[in-house]
Amino acid sequence: MEKIEVMISELELDKRIQEIASQIKKDFEGEEVVFCSVLKGAIFFTVDLMKKYDGICELDCVRVSSYEGENSTGNITLKIPLKKEHVEGKNLILVEDIVDTGRTFDYLVKYVKELNPKAVKTCVLLDKKARRVVPFEADYVGFSIDDLFVVGYGLDYNEKYRNLPYIGYVKN
Repeated sequence: MEKIEVMISELELDKRIQEIASQIKKDFEGEEVVFCSVLKGAIFFTVDLMKKYDGICELDCVRVSSYEGENSTGNITLKIPLKKEHVEGKNLILVEDIVDTGRTFDYLVKYVKELNPKAVKTCVLLDKKARRVVPFEADYVGFSIDDLFVVGYGLDYNEKYRNLPYIGYVKN
């Protein structure tokens, strides 16, 4: 059994997510947005973000795969695509749990832009710049973190620990 240390508490998550929701509302004042959750990890973040968002919005989901265990394979596979009619002409906010290498988000932004949205913004709960191999800066960032393997609040270790109400790291 892995030892998990708390990195970001429930209270800290709640506060920061409210701040991000308020910023998105300000940036898209009077316009509808579509929150597009990158499954599976970002669904916890996306749901809480939408609950705190005080505006008209929709939810959609996309699923890609690039990880096995703790390591990125470098290959990105689109498992559940978006429908063009759900994206075309709309303000889309791609919501991801974590960006490390940048490959997945870079892939997703290019993929989504082919579907002709009105605007594309990126929102990430955790930004791990130490592992970046593709230049990428999210429009909305929850927390910048060090190069630790994190779990909880949707993030997993071989599908375990997603249900933790906080962000923790695996302590060796």
